[in-house]
Amino acid sequence: MHHRTRLPHALATLYSLAIVYASLQPFGDWIEPAPGTPFFLFASWPNRWLRYDFLFNIIAYCPFGFFVAWLPTRASPLMRIALGTAVGAILSFSMESLQMFLPQRVASTLDFLSNTVGAALGAAIAAGLSQSENIKRTISSARTRLFLDGHLGDVGLALLTLWIVAQINPGIPLFAVTFDPEPGRMLAASAAPPDGAAMLIEAAESAFQMLGVGLFLALLLRERRFIGGAVLVLIGAALIMKGIAAALVIKPAVWDSWQRPGVMMGIAAGALLILAAVNLRRPVMVAVCGVALLSSASVPLLAPDLLSARAPLTLFNWRYGQLLNYNGLTRTILLVWPLLAAAWLFALAGRPAWGHPDTHLNSPSPRRSNK
Repeated sequence: MHHRTRLPHALATLYSLAIVYASLQPFGDWIEPAPGTPFFLFASWPNRWLRYDFLFNIIAYCPFGFFVAWLPTRASPLMRIALGTAVGAILSFSMESLQMFLPQRVASTLDFLSNTVGAALGAAIAAGLSQSENIKRTISSARTRLFLDGHLGDVGLALLTLWIVAQINPGIPLFAVTFDPEPGRMLAASAAPPDGAAMLIEAAESAFQMLGVGLFLALLLRERRFIGGAVLVLIGAALIMKGIAAALVIKPAVWDSWQRPGVMMGIAAGALLILAAVNLRRPVMVAVCGVALLSSASVPLLAPDLLSARAPLTLFNWRYGQLLNYNGLTRTILLVWPLLAAAWLFALAGRPAWGHPDTHLNSPSPRRSNK
């Protein structure tokens, strides 16, 4: 039995939560606007505005409009565009209205308009793609053939997508969850020899993250023969995205700051562990995956300076105000992601016949032998 995919719903939900977090952080010092302060829609137009801010807001809301436009199973292109634009405008209006109560943020009509334009652009792209039956058939076929079916599989794919997107931040080492506590040392002309304890903690953090994410992907796949190639694609995607981001926003002197020796050692160790773990039975794999993910989030507790480390702004060649939001959002995603993934694993283990990837997770199934 074929089930309607809920992947667009999961992606739209997770992305909207990311927008809310980035728009309202640091979530403190809520103050009522001063008497006589006009509502942001009726405030005077700013005397000066940055084209980069306008483009950044468009890009930020474009994926949201894209995901929302895919929510209806059957809808005309005009209806998809209208839905994506309207929902994006409502979300942006809500965020700008709440920002009026945050002294650190500035509610702006220009931001509201650029966000709405971004949502409309993403919805228009989705509407155009929805017209091609070949594209829809190819995506649906690949989704059904490669990954676990059912709504739980959709949520798993959405979580994996969220993790990959968070890897864009080059201020956080590859397969790590925290910033470097001493970014200034990478700007020094002569670097001191790396501390052995710090390198060990970095290696353990990256190894656990590598093992947990790799097994998470393996549990999403229907067939074991796809695991090797899928893990390589995952690592390659993370490397490419972080490398491109580093080249764009990191100062050339510290371009490879995310390729720390301890991190590279951890990735190598994690890859070897994956080779051994993928041959385990699926119930054992889910247990190892959960332990690895929770351990990756717990390792920084051994070094309090990792958890308290601030975003390494000195490493970035970026003059714009969204940098703090960008760093805060990606770091929070990487810290929370192991917990969300562990919750998904518990839900997966509670499904009937979940150990058989070819069984529909959302439908009753006959008892099958574990032999």
